[in-house]
Amino acid sequence: MTYGRASRAGLTVALSLLAAGAAGCVGDIGDGGAENKTPPGVTENFAPQAPVMRRLLARQYLSSVRDLLGVEAAAAAVAPADQPLNGFDAIGASTFNVGDAVVADYEEAARAAAAAAITGTKVKTYLGCTPSGAADSACYESFVTSFGRLAFRRKLAQDEIADFVAVAMQAGEAYTSFDRGLEHAIAAMLQSPSFLYQVELGEPIEGYPGFRKLTGTEMATRLSFFLLDTTPSAELLDLAESGQLDGDIRSVALEMVERPEAQASVRALYDEVLHLREVPEVVKSADLYPEFSPEVAQAMREETLRLLDDVVWTRDADFTEMLTANYTFVNPQLAALYGLPAPTGGQWARTEWPADQPRAGFLTQGAFLASESHIELTSPTLRGKFIRERLLCQAINPPPNNVVTEFPDDTGLITMRQKLTAHQENPSCAGCHTATDVPGLAFENFDAIGTYRELDQGEAIDPSGTLDDRGSFTNAKELAALIAEHPGLVDCSVRNVFRSSLGHVESEGEEAIIEELVTGFSGDGRRLKLLLVELASSDAFRFVGEVQ
Repeated sequence: MTYGRASRAGLTVALSLLAAGAAGCVGDIGDGGAENKTPPGVTENFAPQAPVMRRLLARQYLSSVRDLLGVEAAAAAVAPADQPLNGFDAIGASTFNVGDAVVADYEEAARAAAAAAITGTKVKTYLGCTPSGAADSACYESFVTSFGRLAFRRKLAQDEIADFVAVAMQAGEAYTSFDRGLEHAIAAMLQSPSFLYQVELGEPIEGYPGFRKLTGTEMATRLSFFLLDTTPSAELLDLAESGQLDGDIRSVALEMVERPEAQASVRALYDEVLHLREVPEVVKSADLYPEFSPEVAQAMREETLRLLDDVVWTRDADFTEMLTANYTFVNPQLAALYGLPAPTGGQWARTEWPADQPRAGFLTQGAFLASESHIELTSPTLRGKFIRERLLCQAINPPPNNVVTEFPDDTGLITMRQKLTAHQENPSCAGCHTATDVPGLAFENFDAIGTYRELDQGEAIDPSGTLDDRGSFTNAKELAALIAEHPGLVDCSVRNVFRSSLGHVESEGEEAIIEELVTGFSGDGRRLKLLLVELASSDAFRFVGEVQ
């Protein structure tokens, strides 16, 4: 019917225009002078970032559809892929505009989810009425009001309700079906910017230009998507609307981090930070590594995530144990790869690392060693670059355009250390390669799929080196211990969580908050769960700057 095409076109235009405008709502932060004085009780020298409307990540979209409409609806929908920027999907979601193709993908996902939802039972919980016919406007209004509050994470204005009721009425009458009217209303609401974006504009604080305090429902939205990766529950919105999120929300955050969804959210964060989601795509030479397979790659990813679960959730331990743990988790395939006894029953099991291998923590697991290598050879440069950039937040510049990155042939150099040492004699390469290759060479005892070895091309491997001013090491295990105590690790861990949660790289005006979080994280035994709570309770989480 012509209604469908016209309605979809209108929603497409609205989404495109709002998305384009939202992505541009970023301005310069003030200089911290008299006009940007800090409100009472707010961290001194803190200047918040201007608000940006951030599009839901793919996983957040699907989990929201699941919680709003049921598992059938979520299974039917295919969310547009995320576009990372500066290493984070959330930053891309705050920055990139949506094009026509993405708008079309959202339309298709909304229609599929709505069609599946109508056949389920979840939709009926929003009605609060028994429809008298295909065009029961009062019953449609009851649904739009109830469902809209959860979908848009706030109460709908009367004109919004009227618009969606009109969509339902027109479709219901055209198809002589109340359910088809609901289906069209749901599809329209799932395409609305109010569903697809986190709206965090805040309210001005009189006398304090440069500061806007998030409303209760905006805080509920930010909390839920940060800690649980899904839309806020009715109970959390109730707290917001009653003013209970206007002050200290630490107790609420403490309760939220104990939910299973929080564990899944942290898994997703470190799947990204540690490049784990790239591991299943790793390809190796079948001739050199016949034991490597897509199943082994997926097991490597799961191994690291199980270590994360154990450190953060099972034991609530010092997060640096991700680098120093003397144990890992293996299934039969990984046990064979590492030279460990196979777990009984063919399942996953926790096991100690072999005493004769210098292994400890994530950096000696297959996920890191295989993904930061080439198809046939190891790559100390990639391994060291990962440590610098992802664990210590140190920028490594790309090589100059005129630099030849391949090793020259017939040099007489045999081992990887010999080749890289010669490479560093080139002044244009020395700076970056010294930074990356020295720590990267510590892992030469592990080949391109993470199997332990003592020889490289028949020559004994020398994995020793010195990490900046932190001390010397003789193997990968000792290097991991040095990194675990490197002040940059705690600082970078805080920045990684901050960037992912707020969708931007921290500004100069936010460094005061970073300092507080680093101090608190260190003082709390470097426990990640408490870092999540402290960030959620921080001023950076509650305030935004002026709308530009």
